[in-house]
Amino acid sequence: MATHASGSRRPSSLTGRPVSRRTLLSASARLGLGTAALGTLGTALSACSGGGDGPLSFWQWYAPQEGGTYAVEAQSSWFTTLVEDWNALGGRQVELTYIPVSEYIEGTQLQSAFAAGEGPDIFVISPGDFLRYHNGDVLYDLTDALGERGTADFHASALATRTVGDRLFGLPMEAEPVTMFYDVRAFEDAGLSEGDIPGTWDELLSVADRLTTDDRYGLLFETAPNVYQNFTWYPFLWQAGGGVVDESGLLPRFDSPETVRALALWQDAIESGVAPRTTQGGGGGDLVANLAGGYAAMVPMVTAGGSFLETGAPDFEYGMFPLPVPDAGTDPVTVLGGWSFCVNSQGRDPAAAAEFCAWALAGEESTERMASWAFDAKKSLPVRASVMRHAQENGLFGEDELMSYAAFEAAGFDPDDPTDGTTPLGRGEPRFTPAVAQAVTDAIQAVQLSGVEPGIAAQTAHEQIAVELENYSGAPLGS
Repeated sequence: MATHASGSRRPSSLTGRPVSRRTLLSASARLGLGTAALGTLGTALSACSGGGDGPLSFWQWYAPQEGGTYAVEAQSSWFTTLVEDWNALGGRQVELTYIPVSEYIEGTQLQSAFAAGEGPDIFVISPGDFLRYHNGDVLYDLTDALGERGTADFHASALATRTVGDRLFGLPMEAEPVTMFYDVRAFEDAGLSEGDIPGTWDELLSVADRLTTDDRYGLLFETAPNVYQNFTWYPFLWQAGGGVVDESGLLPRFDSPETVRALALWQDAIESGVAPRTTQGGGGGDLVANLAGGYAAMVPMVTAGGSFLETGAPDFEYGMFPLPVPDAGTDPVTVLGGWSFCVNSQGRDPAAAAEFCAWALAGEESTERMASWAFDAKKSLPVRASVMRHAQENGLFGEDELMSYAAFEAAGFDPDDPTDGTTPLGRGEPRFTPAVAQAVTDAIQAVQLSGVEPGIAAQTAHEQIAVELENYSGAPLGS
């Protein structure tokens, strides 16, 4: 039976009101997702940002806040304070450079800067862009900067797609599980209760049918061809037992009955009329436009989406439940998004930049800082056992129902001991080359919008992936 909770709403009631509300995030579509725009893998990336004794440049889209839907005061303040505290120590100074998210995540400004030999000293990327920069010799090895602390405190799922061999090339700062959001009022109007929360794919489509009206779809999956679409589809692929590549990360395994089944679910949702062919607002992750706006009654999104709703639609009643599984008894699994600090290997002072990253995200005094990022600024799960312990000991989960749901229901941590370093129900966002990611996108698009038989779409994508990997010589793919 699917476990139900309602994020910042009372988990025991469909009509529960928020215990507290924090105006933390804007009502944007994809902020906080562990995804970045994927383009052609640059074989000629130039990482050199020049010499000099000036401050190290740190590119990101959080601070200093410059307005717009992705500029969030709490997150801007967190980054600004972080750099001010570091600079007060008197070492190599760091300077924040704000890049609009439309250029950083959805555009090509970061890629173009590296290609022109003007890349920043420090920057943030998701696993989705890891191979582009690692295989282009852009990423500096951060392993030694961690010193004796090493990586033991970090969750394995957060490190897996930032590690090559036993070396770490990106320091993770968070994890965000994908879950299902639903419209409480829509459930009530359809005569549905908590007992009707879908636990299997068949139940999901059946409930979506009951929720569908002349003015509202019962369910929404992303239909735009982008990495967010891939990101939210991967859990369904994994739950079916499928994968994009094999365990070696170097051979394709996309042409399988499991892949076909996961593709068929998304196709069936649209062809049966319970899911739309287009989305509203900023895309499938825009919960304010698509869920609160009444366009669809159930939408998958990272758990931090609750903050989007609390800011953009404060009077909207929503619930959350774990992603349904193919069949009763199937092990649930979700994907964990999240961003990481990375260092330009040919920047002005990579060693100093790496020292900053280690101090910021893994230093002995950083535990409370990272708890503040997770609970106050971003609503994303910590990726260190010590931070989870701090949150548990200080009652932070008890004070924040959304974060409690994210940790114990969506990611599967043990409520009695969430410090063992594992994420039982969550896998890290996988890393693929742009060509492999595009093949997955093409398959999803083919079945969703073009009516292609899922088996044909899976076979075509498998062949595209095989061609890409035939002469591939970079880091292994997967998660």
